[in-house]
Amino acid sequence: MVIWMKNSQYWKERFELLEQVQNQKGRQCYVEIEKQYLEAQRRIEGKISSWYMRFAKNNNISIKEARRLLNAGELEELKWDVHQYIKYGRANEINGAWMAQLENASARAHINRMEALKLQMQQELEVMFGNQLDSIDSAMRDIYKAGYYHTAYEIQTGIGIGWDFATLDRNKISKVIHKPWAVDGKNFSERVWGNRKKLVNEIHTELTQNIILGENPQKAINAIAKKMKTSKNVAGRLVMTEEAFFSSVAQKDCFKELDIEQFEVVATLDSHTSEICRRMDGKAFPMSQWEVGVTAPPFHVWCRTTTAPAFGDEFDNVGKRAARGADGKTYYVPGNMTYKEWQKTFVEGDKTGLQETMPGDIIKAEEARIQSVKDTQTFAEMQNYMKDCHGVVVDNSVGLLDFQSVKEGVHGIEYIIREFPQAKSSFKAVGTAKNGLMCARYDGSINFNPSCYKTRESALYNHGVGEGMVQIGFHPKGNNCFGSGAHESGHILEKALIDKVSGESILGTLNWNDCTYAKSIVSDACKNTKILPECKGMINSQLKGAISQYARTSDSECLAEAVCDVALNGEDAAPLSKEIWKLLKKELG
Repeated sequence: MVIWMKNSQYWKERFELLEQVQNQKGRQCYVEIEKQYLEAQRRIEGKISSWYMRFAKNNNISIKEARRLLNAGELEELKWDVHQYIKYGRANEINGAWMAQLENASARAHINRMEALKLQMQQELEVMFGNQLDSIDSAMRDIYKAGYYHTAYEIQTGIGIGWDFATLDRNKISKVIHKPWAVDGKNFSERVWGNRKKLVNEIHTELTQNIILGENPQKAINAIAKKMKTSKNVAGRLVMTEEAFFSSVAQKDCFKELDIEQFEVVATLDSHTSEICRRMDGKAFPMSQWEVGVTAPPFHVWCRTTTAPAFGDEFDNVGKRAARGADGKTYYVPGNMTYKEWQKTFVEGDKTGLQETMPGDIIKAEEARIQSVKDTQTFAEMQNYMKDCHGVVVDNSVGLLDFQSVKEGVHGIEYIIREFPQAKSSFKAVGTAKNGLMCARYDGSINFNPSCYKTRESALYNHGVGEGMVQIGFHPKGNNCFGSGAHESGHILEKALIDKVSGESILGTLNWNDCTYAKSIVSDACKNTKILPECKGMINSQLKGAISQYARTSDSECLAEAVCDVALNGEDAAPLSKEIWKLLKKELG
């Protein structure tokens, strides 16, 4: 067995994706709550309109009329409604205090018109907030449970070692989600009821003031709609902040279960990222210093920041923890194991088909960690490594050229992925083309065709073919496959750059010459420098301080050659190459 000792970027990306899934669960809960608000608002507006039509003269009603007692028939009609409210409340465990009020109203012999309307409106709000609390409770349970198990899944599949995991029972989850965590000492249930009380009071006040002033009922309806919207926004902030907390605490509890000693803060970096999250991004702390709002998220309302395990020397500790699993057994975890397969295996206990490890095997595996694709020894090993570490599928369905050449080319690709982690998702696959040469397409795939590779003493050259595709083949002028992989990755960076601006994939529609933003990156760098004509070679003929003349072919090739030049020559690369690299780093790095 070989453990792919993933770098920090791998763990950041995996846990950032996990938080995006958790965040979406919170947003789905808010969508449900939003529907509940709209339905309650519609019903309240209907009751107000009906009430005014029934009792008002000239579309308004005096305070005297509003306080007039209901006659025997009207009172009996109201009590029918109240009895239905009580029946519903008992079946759905509605707030006990409100149930007491309804019981009292049911027993009273005299109720005025305004009290009757307030009873009807408050019933709608009690039902809405009861549903809201159920939605939040259900969502937070799911977020904590999913966060806990998915964290374990990511770590065990990431290190290649698995062992049994204790099942989370309902009581344990209840204790976690109902425990107050904020400085005011309130849990989300208390916050929901606090929001309810505030909204009920505001709506009752609005209605009373409207009647006292003898105003049109539509004014009251509009004002109540505004209050409902404000309350809905409060609910949104509550849901998303609670989501961030329970997602965070699920990770913390799982990290402790796995004996992880340090965690790293991982912020989603975009135009919406807060200043505090930008400052905290990348900072690592020992688990003993985990403190929400100080070292761990959420740092603010609507926070999207998460954490990831910070592996260093303490990785050995995880191996030791694995060796003392519940049944004393550990197992190799395939990198392609799905979450459902992992759950069935390590939560439910079905180990069918898994290979058991011994403590000595874990130590040997740790000693054999792969740090880069250049450390792989076989094609299968390279496939597993690229998929596990970078999400890039390397296909050999037709049969590639010799392994060393492929490995050098893929190493060039990996180098650029690591240098531009924000563009990683743009790199999709390396495989065998059905026709043409080695192809780098703007869908993020780079393909080989073995028929184009005649000898080991070959280098790659570029050939544009339209439809947003660039083909690469060998020519007998050298053997720098690393530079070729880096060059073609430069074209993938173009796609990442343009996708960033458009906000969507431009697969199949890209014409680089029409992409003014990407071209400006090159144009900005070319303003005060020239491509040196004395460098006439292809990719393998990079000269220190000069970019190849092939860069004069087009803006697109200039960008790709600049990427290749810096990848090969570092600080000795041409000034133009370094300037383009710097601009790409600013936009994508």
